[in-house]
Amino acid sequence: MPRRHRRAPQTPPPAPRPRAAAPLWALLAGYEVRQVGGEKEYRCPGCDHPIRPGVWHLVVVPEDAPEERRHWHTGCWRVELRRRGLGRA
Repeated sequence: MPRRHRRAPQTPPPAPRPRAAAPLWALLAGYEVRQVGGEKEYRCPGCDHPIRPGVWHLVVVPEDAPEERRHWHTGCWRVELRRRGLGRA
């Protein structure tokens, strides 16, 4: 009688990152960065264009000055990090 192939026990896949978690490249020391899909329009400080309601973008909050929270297009934040010399994102 032929033998049956047995699969090795599988470990469960890692839990997916929450949608609100910022991409790892976007994190910056001294800032809280999270991803949001806003319900109102914001103005991106990187390009000075509107971020339309419902569009996923990044909220960047300085830890020592939370009132200076800014909403950034994801691409504009990537450019800002490059401009500051903080990554090759």
